[in-house]
Formats: sequence, structure tokens, C-alpha cells
Amino acid sequence: MKTRTIGDLFPSRRELLRLGGAGLLSASVDAIWPLDSRAGARVAPRGNARNVLFFEISGAVSHVESFDFKENPGTPRDLDVHKVGPDLSMSRLLFPRLEKQMHRFAVVRSLRSHEEVHFRGQYYVQTGRQLNVAFAREIPAIGSVIAMELEPRRRPEDTFPTYMSFNLDKAFPGALSTGFLPPRFSVVDINPEAAVKGMKLDDKAVELLQERWRLLSRLKEAERPRLAAYGTQMASYDSFYDTARRLLEDQRWPAAFLIRDEDRKRYGNTAVGTSAILARNVLTSDGGTRYIHICHPGWDHHVQIWDRKASSNHYVLCAEFDAAFSSLVEDLATTPSKADPNRTVLDETLVVAMSEFGRTPGALNNMAGRDHYNRCFPALFAGAGSKGGLVLGRTDSEGAKCLETGWSRRDQPRIENVVATMLSALGIDWTKEIHNTPSGRTYTYVDPLGANGIIPTDEIATIYG
Repeated sequence: MKTRTIGDLFPSRRELLRLGGAGLLSASVDAIWPLDSRAGARVAPRGNARNVLFFEISGAVSHVESFDFKENPGTPRDLDVHKVGPDLSMSRLLFPRLEKQMHRFAVVRSLRSHEEVHFRGQYYVQTGRQLNVAFAREIPAIGSVIAMELEPRRRPEDTFPTYMSFNLDKAFPGALSTGFLPPRFSVVDINPEAAVKGMKLDDKAVELLQERWRLLSRLKEAERPRLAAYGTQMASYDSFYDTARRLLEDQRWPAAFLIRDEDRKRYGNTAVGTSAILARNVLTSDGGTRYIHICHPGWDHHVQIWDRKASSNHYVLCAEFDAAFSSLVEDLATTPSKADPNRTVLDETLVVAMSEFGRTPGALNNMAGRDHYNRCFPALFAGAGSKGGLVLGRTDSEGAKCLETGWSRRDQPRIENVVATMLSALGIDWTKEIHNTPSGRTYTYVDPLGANGIIPTDEIATIYG
């Protein structure tokens, strides 16, 4: 790999946006610190995971041809569907590798969403709550809340960002900001194609970086009285840039962006495949990243969903997903943890895969596609002690109506409950409240106020058996 210099890395603000950091640059100017936080309901977070990996199937996979298979008038004839468990059927054509990994997954088939359009639905996925435009500017992404909560647990050797994402700039809302939280809890969103072009600094470049940092430190010291007028904003950005300097000096960082040809082929040689490889590398480096969000865009097939002649269709997207996601889970399941060699990285990582909602069951629409459907859709959970082979929740013969919720409540689980499950796994009290937000409105990590009244905010405990 060609050795790169500081100028090669970040020659401009545009380059910084191309590689990542969009969440930082859109961070709210209304950040508050310290927080007035208080415990909410009496809950017992599990703390069974060191990491969470959220894989967003962005745009909505058709649930009735994937993880809640229901034969219907729109089902293609070539899917080669067969049983992979007592209550689970899958297409060998669409998911030839993933079907061999399903013994690792608990499948929840009874989710319901408040939303039915992509921007709002994907905002909901990133924040765990409905979009309220009056307060949207101060709402942090879930990953930023996690980064804030886990900051006291960071070790001296943790130089990697706590919250990272891959390809999230391709989501409808982009990579959301920290809201009322300081910029240091921002996502570092990586553009996979740009990132693998090389991020290595040679010794001379490291020396130059250190010399420039010393010069900058002396200039800031001389200008301290004037800079003090900028208050916490300047301190927050200083903290971010100090973190970036330490990161660039850490040899694990460029190593995480090295991709072998055999891995590229096995993961599918696609943008989402590259994202999955980089996510694997970051987690197995154990450099301090604890929450990763991968975005796999393009699934919104209102038109020609099963037309092989179309430039984009479910055949193509399923093949990308199958190679990338299956390889990722395989590798996490076989890589020893650096924290505990008797465990694998999957043992200490809760993996969640889902869309923002489902697609209409039954016959195809008049454009040979499927539209948005929020009344039933599935999610996959693996790792961190979750029980593989479970199929939770049940829908009717068309996949249109929930018949069994698959957990302890009569209400269907929602994205709020997925968020509670992830926070609980990381040992975070998901009922915690922040009372000194800029608007004065109390922010609860998992909001109990749903679209039509109060909703349960429990974790989905049944994934653990």
C-alpha cells in the first residue's frame, strides 16, 4: 500500500466529509454539559455484551420472501424454499449462505413500526423515537447516547471512536448528529469505497503530525484568553481533534482498513461487503468502538421487485446481503475475543439486523413491486447470549396480521423495544431521563410515548430463551 501523508488524508473539509465525520460537522451548537440525568423505572440492564452491531437493511426487505416466508400470488417460482427449522422457511436461492447460519439467530417476526415512509422510518431507527420536528434538532442518535454512557468505561488504549457507522450517509436522513450532547459523542461515519484507498502514515508523517500538534498547542495557549470566549464549543472540538490525533498515531487504525482479496471476494465485493469487512476489523481490533451501524441501502422496490432485467431488484440486493452479512457473522463467531480468549467476538457482541418496516404482502402492485408495510416485519438477533434457533411471534397466512407477539406483552414490539434490548445488553439503564435539555422537555432514552398513547418500553427478553 502506498504510504500516505497528512495532506493526503484530509486535504479539505470536503475530504473529511467523504471519509466520515458528517455526524461531527452537523453536531448541534446547543450541546449541554454536564447533564441532569436521573434513573427512570426500576430496571436491571443485562450488561451481557461489550459491543452492539446494528445492520440496517435500508429501504425495507420484503418480509414475506425473507424471514417470514408466506407463499402468495407475488412469490417468484424460482426461490427454492425449504424449511431450515420447525417454524422457519427460507429461500435457498436468495440466502444460500445465511440459511446455514440461522441456528445462531433468534428471529422476531412480530415487530410493528409507527412510521411508513423512509425518512421518518430511518430517523426512527437511528433515534429510537418518532420524528417531532419541533424538537428534532436536539435529539441525539442512539449511538451518541451509547458513546456518552460508555465514556467512563473507556481504557487509556481506547483510541477508536465509541460510535462508528459504515455507509450511513446513504440513508435518507444521513448520519444523524449528537443533538444536545457534545460533539465528542458524534458518529464517525465511514464511506467504504473511500476508506480502503489507504490511511497509513509513515514515521516521517507521524513526526510531522506531532510537530504540528505541538505548534497548535502553543498557539492555543497564547490565544487562551480570546478562545475562552467560545466556551464549551471550542473545548468540545479541541477534544475531538485530540482524539483524531491519537487515532492517527495508533497502528491498529490503518490495519483495520486493510482488506485481503480473499475477504473482498467472500464478502461479495460490494459496498456493503466492504462495510461488513471494516466493521469486523474494527470490532476484532478491540480499539474502543462499542456500537457500529452498517447501512445497506437500495431495498425500496416499489417497481419490478423480482424482475431480473431491472437494474436493481431483490435478487441483487439479497445476494449482496447474503454474502456480506453471512461472512460477518461467520467471522465474528470464529474470532477469539481479545478481552477473553475463551470467548469469541460474537459471544460479546449483540448483532441486530432489520429494516425500518416491511413490504406489502400478497399480490404485487400494478408496477410489479411491493409497497411499504408497517404492521408486521421481522428482526434478527444473534450473539451475546441470545438463543439461536428461536422463532418468536407469528403472523397470519399472508404475513399481514400479527397473531402472536413473541414476548411478554400483548402489544407488538416496536423499534423502541429493539433499542431497549441493545441498551440493556450494554448495561445501560434504558429508562434514564435527561432533564436539562435546551427545550426543557425531558428526554427519556426509550420514550414511552407512542403514536397513539403509552407503549411498553421493555427489552425483548425472549430472544434469550
